[in-house]
Amino acid sequence: MGQMRFFAPQAERISPSAPERAYIAGAEGTPWECRIEYDSGLLTITRDARESGHLYFPWNVLGQGEVVLSTASLMERVEPYHLPVELARGCINRLRNQSHIWQQAGMTLPPKFTKLLKEASTIFARAATGQHDDAAAANWAEQAICLAVEAAELLVQNYTAQVLAIRRGGGNPLSTLVVGRLEKIPTPPLDASFIAAFNMASIGATWKDLEPVAGTRDFTRVDETLVWARERGLRLMVGPLLSLTPQHLPDWLYLWEDEFEELQQFVRQHVEAVVQRYKGKVHLWHVAAGMNCSRSLSLDEEQRLKLTVEAIELVRAIDPRTPVFVSFDQPWGEYIASEDQELTPLNFADTLIRGELGLSGVGIDINFGYWPGGTLLRDPLEISRMLDRWTYLQVPLVISLAIPSSSAPDPTARKPLKPVPGMSAAGISPTWQRQQLEKILPLFACKQSVQAILWNQWSDESQHELPHAGLIDYTGKEKPALDYLKTFRRDTIGN
Repeated sequence: MGQMRFFAPQAERISPSAPERAYIAGAEGTPWECRIEYDSGLLTITRDARESGHLYFPWNVLGQGEVVLSTASLMERVEPYHLPVELARGCINRLRNQSHIWQQAGMTLPPKFTKLLKEASTIFARAATGQHDDAAAANWAEQAICLAVEAAELLVQNYTAQVLAIRRGGGNPLSTLVVGRLEKIPTPPLDASFIAAFNMASIGATWKDLEPVAGTRDFTRVDETLVWARERGLRLMVGPLLSLTPQHLPDWLYLWEDEFEELQQFVRQHVEAVVQRYKGKVHLWHVAAGMNCSRSLSLDEEQRLKLTVEAIELVRAIDPRTPVFVSFDQPWGEYIASEDQELTPLNFADTLIRGELGLSGVGIDINFGYWPGGTLLRDPLEISRMLDRWTYLQVPLVISLAIPSSSAPDPTARKPLKPVPGMSAAGISPTWQRQQLEKILPLFACKQSVQAILWNQWSDESQHELPHAGLIDYTGKEKPALDYLKTFRRDTIGN
């Protein structure tokens, strides 16, 4: 049994729910299953492993809000670590390593970045050498963290601009697909906005909606939406065909929860019915989503993996010409810290690829700022590092993205996920949603492995998946993020 302890001198700087979202991870970012205790500023994390690891902790960055930061690799010791000092050390260590890697690859570092890094390092040295005064060291460390976070955003912004300039040399358009998920046909004038923002439509084939009564299917909504998108020249994605969330599974299926062979048969029938109906009409099949996470059915990892494999094989058998992909939720694997899981999201994807099932790519589902069940907010540099890890799979990536525009209750959202309210010092708002999108969307586009970027929710009107994640608010008004998506597609993608 291993244990790490961290002392936070200014406990008021930590939100009440932050400690329960902390975890220890190895060099590749894979969490260990952890038990968290927090009392009077002392954070204790217990795990089975005893090897060195990185603490990932939701830290309230002064003037910005809560974002997940990580320490450098730390060994176990009796004396508690000074939490702000170690987070500052981790931020600066990460900056130095990544800037060196990109500089070696040909990137020109902006002078302002070099200045910020030097200043952050100088202030951190004061914090590290002044730990005899806990409060003073915490103040120095927080200043260093603020400078390091600013430097990280500047570094990624310049990296993105330089890579996109190379990729778009001569004004050539990118081949990246910009995808919008549709639950129903947009009404005028919003339909024009959808077409301006996206060059592909993702049309849900939610099992719960298609087959509310066993053996009776209604494809009317999907048929109408597909015809609408096709008539407007949009490429078409259909799916996910299989998702084990309560919002996607028909109620009657739970009667067969403990009969896996019967459950398999129903899954096959559903997948076969959808693929047979739309074969030859779509450009990309989204076969399964979030199968790496435990959901509503009491299935173990082996059973979820088996269902995924069978669904892929069935789609490939019926429609061998159309590309297929499977998406994975919570790509940093935060859920592993509180669940007994053998496969990380990356391991799950690698297992399917090595199985030579004919996967054309893998998807990464990022529901930023939602908890529990979503992805904790990270800075752009950490997002870039995560994408690089997934690039090792050597297959195209499809990024599915959602960002909230409010932390208020949303009674018409299907999923119980809630936005973490402290992510923005000024409060979560439509403007904040756009600002986050501006930071990361160009980063996705500059990564050559990213072939498609999917915005996961079009509208907050009527019933929808996630609280306040739409580009249209509940009154039917466009949010600022939609205007940015239009500009991004026109100026960055170019097709």
